[in-house]
Amino acid sequence: MRNRPYAKLRILLIPAAFLATYLAFEALARSVELRLPLWLSICWWIYTAGMLHVIVMGLLGALWLRLPIEQMSFGLGKRWLRVKIAGVPISFGIWFLDSNVIFDDEMISSIGWRRCVLELSGCAVLIALASIIMGRLTVLDVLAFWQQLSTGALSPFGHAQAVLVDLGRYLSQLDQLSMLAAVSFGMAAANLLPLPTLNGGRAIMYLVSVTLYPLTERFMERLYLVGFLVYFWIVGSWFLALLSLVYDNWVRDLVQIIWA
Repeated sequence: MRNRPYAKLRILLIPAAFLATYLAFEALARSVELRLPLWLSICWWIYTAGMLHVIVMGLLGALWLRLPIEQMSFGLGKRWLRVKIAGVPISFGIWFLDSNVIFDDEMISSIGWRRCVLELSGCAVLIALASIIMGRLTVLDVLAFWQQLSTGALSPFGHAQAVLVDLGRYLSQLDQLSMLAAVSFGMAAANLLPLPTLNGGRAIMYLVSVTLYPLTERFMERLYLVGFLVYFWIVGSWFLALLSLVYDNWVRDLVQIIWA
């Protein structure tokens, strides 16, 4: 029996199921006067938003550009579940970061400028979702997000920690859907950074290659290396700020209590 292309839309049921499951779990916790920890909500919504990001890119590539999907993977680490939906292999990892979709290499290299649209599609949907839930045009906040991200990376023990404290207070006051919107916006804004390892940088690179000057494979590899180093520095700096903040607020107090 021939597989219908639009049967792949059933993949959208995955983030919908994660959304419904967590909202039901949170409602059950409230009914017994329990509050779910903030870190659990953030991790869950990062996982869900990452799924939606990747699924939108996958469905756009499959339905609009007719690109065969070789693999969709959600999360990192050991695969705890592998399924097939409409012929698409899908796997789930334990860690909530870094979801991706893999297309056929030969076909994706021939779609030209449409690859830019494909790269930006997942981010566009996350920003649209955030705008709908928050009731504001969050696309205008992307540049402000970039400014805070770069300033914090330059000052992990000062500005970054102050931003993390303010962000924690802000998120703790939100309901679950609003937190999903905030996480979705953050993921989209981060992925729109003009670094070749991220959607925004890849879109720029493909657009330049198609419209201005064809970039050689060797040159693109160098761009990827530079982009990876910058990305690693940004992530590492913010992770260092988070570790320092955790130590100052939790570990140091705990050690003092133990040794008192």
